[in-house]
Amino acid sequence: MAQSIIRTSIFSACFFAGTPAFCQIKVNITGNWKIEAKDKPAEIEIYPAKDDAYYGKIINDNNVPSKNGTIVLKALKYDKADQAFKGTMRPPDADVDLNVTVSPVDKDRLKMTARKLLVSKTIYLTRIK
Repeated sequence: MAQSIIRTSIFSACFFAGTPAFCQIKVNITGNWKIEAKDKPAEIEIYPAKDDAYYGKIINDNNVPSKNGTIVLKALKYDKADQAFKGTMRPPDADVDLNVTVSPVDKDRLKMTARKLLVSKTIYLTRIK
């Protein structure tokens, strides 16, 4: 009986000591992503830069091909407290900078929320394989 209690205690200690490590794993956001918007579907590439931030550019916009190559996500940096990437977004059809938060839903899906003052819009991105 004493051995059973010791084993249970050791298992519990290892489990609870290891759990925070799993919660802090960053999802790899680099790669090509499809914007899940019916009105303006497009594809973007998110890539790391030398300043330890991530940037995103349009790689395929069938509605407006001249927008291809336009950088729309700027200076995304990981915020450990919120477990999300924060930076700025400049929509190609507007002359305004928005605060953006990119949160991993899972390894193949991202939630992107853009805000300006009291207005916000959320869209989802799906990884292109």
